[in-house]
Amino acid sequence: MADKTAIRSKKTKHSRTSWSELPIDPFELILSKLSPGSILRLEAVCRPWLKAIKYISRSSPSFTCLPEQPLLLAFQDEGKDGVGFYSLEGKFYNMPKQLCDGDSICIGSSHGWLLFLSNKKQLLLLNPVSAGIQLLLPPLDTFLYSIDPVIVLQKSGRHRRQRMLKVAVSLQPTCGNKKSIGVLLMYNYHGSIGGCNCLAFCTPADNKWTKLAGQKAYVDVTSDHNGFYALNVDYSVEVWDFTNSLIPIKKPCIAKTGASDLFLVQRISSLPILPVPFIVYKLEYNNRDGTCTSGWTKVESFGNQALVLGSNQSIFVTPQEFDHENSIYFTYAPSYDTCFLCVYNLRRKNIKIVSDDLGLTGLEKQVYWLEPRFFSTVAS
Repeated sequence: MADKTAIRSKKTKHSRTSWSELPIDPFELILSKLSPGSILRLEAVCRPWLKAIKYISRSSPSFTCLPEQPLLLAFQDEGKDGVGFYSLEGKFYNMPKQLCDGDSICIGSSHGWLLFLSNKKQLLLLNPVSAGIQLLLPPLDTFLYSIDPVIVLQKSGRHRRQRMLKVAVSLQPTCGNKKSIGVLLMYNYHGSIGGCNCLAFCTPADNKWTKLAGQKAYVDVTSDHNGFYALNVDYSVEVWDFTNSLIPIKKPCIAKTGASDLFLVQRISSLPILPVPFIVYKLEYNNRDGTCTSGWTKVESFGNQALVLGSNQSIFVTPQEFDHENSIYFTYAPSYDTCFLCVYNLRRKNIKIVSDDLGLTGLEKQVYWLEPRFFSTVAS
């Protein structure tokens, strides 16, 4: 039998290398297997890890991490600091980050960015997930038609959105310069629903907004792969290419790029009652022999995906629950001071409430979904 005393006397050699001194290469590999939320938690572990994460974000333009499900933006009550987010499961996460001063309002979200309007005639792009990413945009008085943000801020939420209607930002930047980030804003300079909605463009490196030429009456905008899509009141779609130009250029026809399918979601009733069915159309288009044709086709399937419907940006996700595939996530407000997160299944045409009362008040409050993105530092 072995000598127990001898076994106890053996000294186990422990490495003196601390986890905080993990080399950059394996640390970057670990980060690539994590979501933005997990990376944020790693930043809080120790100062060396925080420095390493910042170094990787600055020096690795191709760095990517795992995607994360979108979060519903919910501002805290007046006088409190920060914002909170609801997950698709209806869980609330508090993020006590100071985004903007109390005189600012959020007017949109796009590809991980939030767009704020201040009372200093200033628009600000910021990413609440990656600390320090804040980009100033040209002031509003550089618009062709002046918009007074002081008046806008003093009006109701509905009146604000009649002026600053929607924002679309080109896909997430890495370590590129500010000129690689395009911002398209749909605005209403008449300040009435029947007025003309126009498009203006800028990058954070510009000193003024550029009103895009040859415009029509627009009702929606979105973006993908450095291209901007604008929906006209007659349901035709314009494509503005930002790939090789500092200002978007209108393309003569739609060119399909990868999985960039365009869908049009029509809500049958705006009344706050259940059920609230939706009709979904997909844009079918082709370019043969120099002739471009397109048209909207009614569809009843997203496949294994689900659509998260928001006021500014709608996002396709792969739901964690099988029952929620081929569905639309949306918010339902039966009264002024109650709001629920619901899922509508396209094929079965039924609705399921998936959250308790979210605590969002005001039927005219906009619904902004945020795609958590871990951005690299943007150079000047």
